[in-house]
Amino acid sequence: MGSEVNRPLADFPANIWEDPLTSFSKSDLGTETFKEKHSTLKEAVKEAFMSSKANPIENIKFIDALCRLGVSYHFEKDIVEQLDKSFDCLDFPQMVRQEGCDLYTVGIIFQVFRQFGFKLSADVFEKFKDENGKFKGHLVTDAYGMLSLYEAAQWGTHGEDIIDEALAFSRSHLEEISSRSSPHLAIRIKNALKHPYHKGISRIETRQYISYYEEEESCDPTLLEFAKIDFNLLQILHREELACVTRWHHEMEFKSKVTYTRHRITEAYLWSLGTYFEPQYSQARVITTMALILFTALDDMYDAYGTMEELELFTDAMDEYSICNIIPIPDSMKFIYNVTVEFYDKLDEELEKEGRSGCGFHLKKSLQKTANGYMQEAKWLKKDYIATFDEYKENAILSSGYYALIAMTFVRMTDVAKLDAFEWLSSHPKIRVASEIISRFTDDISSYEFEHKREHVATGIDCYMQQFGVSKERAVEVMGNIVSDAWKDLNQELMRPHVFPFPLLMRVLNLSRVIDVFYRYQDAYTNPKLLKEHIVSLLIETIPI
Repeated sequence: MGSEVNRPLADFPANIWEDPLTSFSKSDLGTETFKEKHSTLKEAVKEAFMSSKANPIENIKFIDALCRLGVSYHFEKDIVEQLDKSFDCLDFPQMVRQEGCDLYTVGIIFQVFRQFGFKLSADVFEKFKDENGKFKGHLVTDAYGMLSLYEAAQWGTHGEDIIDEALAFSRSHLEEISSRSSPHLAIRIKNALKHPYHKGISRIETRQYISYYEEEESCDPTLLEFAKIDFNLLQILHREELACVTRWHHEMEFKSKVTYTRHRITEAYLWSLGTYFEPQYSQARVITTMALILFTALDDMYDAYGTMEELELFTDAMDEYSICNIIPIPDSMKFIYNVTVEFYDKLDEELEKEGRSGCGFHLKKSLQKTANGYMQEAKWLKKDYIATFDEYKENAILSSGYYALIAMTFVRMTDVAKLDAFEWLSSHPKIRVASEIISRFTDDISSYEFEHKREHVATGIDCYMQQFGVSKERAVEVMGNIVSDAWKDLNQELMRPHVFPFPLLMRVLNLSRVIDVFYRYQDAYTNPKLLKEHIVSLLIETIPI
């Protein structure tokens, strides 16, 4: 179908990882010797964790170290049981409020409880205020305390004014504090201001924290060595998974059959790795990465290739979900359609065999909804229509693609993602909507300039400016506030009691974290050089032991 067709092609930056596997260094960490060492260290760390229970405050600090070093998944059941016990202990809140419990410690306690879904009251910070209701001025001399307060304040929910104040207070001073801190603490503060621990990708945070922890006087050498070996052993598994996806991409001849899309195999894998890094989710990461590659091709096809007529035919076909070669659309679009249908049909069959009948229906429905969201944007572009902000927002939760992506992350979570989980997800639960808003609006803000270099549907910023007659700066500010509110919604939904198993809620949180890292400042998925440093540190360089 013709080369004369005028297509809204985008000038996407080139792929920078022609074959990332050639960059991998050889490692002997897969040998039995290192696995035995890992097993021995794990027992030693567990013993130290159990011993720390004698002092509840020190126990929570130990849990914080386990989380930040990326090894808490080995002891998750014990950690939750211990936190549950401490949270219900009548003496514990009193211990936190005692004068001897400093800002650094209270910040850690607050973070750890909320991280595991226990809503510790924000009034634990009241003792750090003066008689005028302001945070005490001398606190700014405590670098670790201020950083701890800043990280804790990321867990705020609606109506917690003291947490909002804590965030503003700590953020306003941390830049200056970093200038007079030790080199490793200054780097840690700088990275926290860029991406707070709560909003960071777990593996990136772990890789960074191992280097910080190594410099601390209180560093436990056994725990440090365990964390390093654990990271490197997992890295071997992660490389194998990326190799599997890369082979699939090559076998499908994706690069030659869809020339206009962003080829982002490695970045899509990082997205998946940000969603879950633990070994039990190995198959889940592979499937989610493949899905992300398909979603990218779909997004680019709607956004930067298909004509209105072609897209209408494609969207109608998506509603049928059957292999078809007779639709009068370009071969590249037929390829995307058929590969996607085959991919989803195969997953549907597997879900049926696993006794999860009906899950495949919801999985397909999630992608159909996404395609319809893309189609609505294409219609607006064709009519040169600038939607009202409410119209845009309603469609944005579909065009974010996060319904389809969240549903995909459930597929290999066989123990907890039964039919009721997919049905719940399809009912627009608040945590899903919060994640979709974070995804769509964070992307809109960061990619605004790039999208305006070509023919593109009006973004949320354009819609807000048009409807309310305000400047771009004001529209960006409003959308930033909407994103902040969505994070508060998400934080609240993570607190107990949970409607659905916590591991499912964690997928939604982790997908939101990926957005913060990939899109908060620039569209790093489109501009892969911005993610290169993270990919090198997580997949290419091993940690010296």
